[in-house]
Amino acid sequence: MNHAIEKAIKRFVSGMDVSIEAVNFIELALDDGFASDDYMQQTVEMLAMYRPGGGEFLFDTGAIKQRLIETIEYLRRTA
Repeated sequence: MNHAIEKAIKRFVSGMDVSIEAVNFIELALDDGFASDDYMQQTVEMLAMYRPGGGEFLFDTGAIKQRLIETIEYLRRTA
């Protein structure tokens, strides 16, 4: 896995940086790096709908944190 992506995911999961900018970085990096992977594209779609407080049709910090934990595990299994 790309070190910058992994670092950004770990920062989000730890709560150090849950900003929309951080999620945008992860979203673009995953989209560029895994364009043909259905699971990763589902993650990209979720990240595109992230707002820290959530909202109708949006994912909040907790939901994205869980998905990113699962995404790291997925990447480690498929690497």
